[in-house]
Amino acid sequence: MGHVLGGTAGVPHGYTSCVMLPHVLRFNYQVNAEKQARVSDALGRPGDPAADAVSGLIASLGLPTRLRDVGVRQEQLDLIAENSMHDRWIHTNPRKIDGLTVIRTLLDAAW
Repeated sequence: MGHVLGGTAGVPHGYTSCVMLPHVLRFNYQVNAEKQARVSDALGRPGDPAADAVSGLIASLGLPTRLRDVGVRQEQLDLIAENSMHDRWIHTNPRKIDGLTVIRTLLDAAW
């Protein structure tokens, strides 16, 4: 999704990571909880969900946390979701992304 957000809405990749990573961590939790626990530990928040630990770090650095904060318009979300399904990297996600609805749900959560 980060590549598509950059190409469609001109969002720098670092910002796409700030905005999307917590939501993607929540989505992937059921398939990589042990790895995510190591992230929480490394961020000094053992026992917390990695998504919360990462969100806290991003917020503490004053970085953007919502798509609207980085210039993505709500009317772009359908196009971003559609194009994300054609990005070759979508298939490397730890948890299978099996349709537009999944992508759109993640984008809506980040909106």
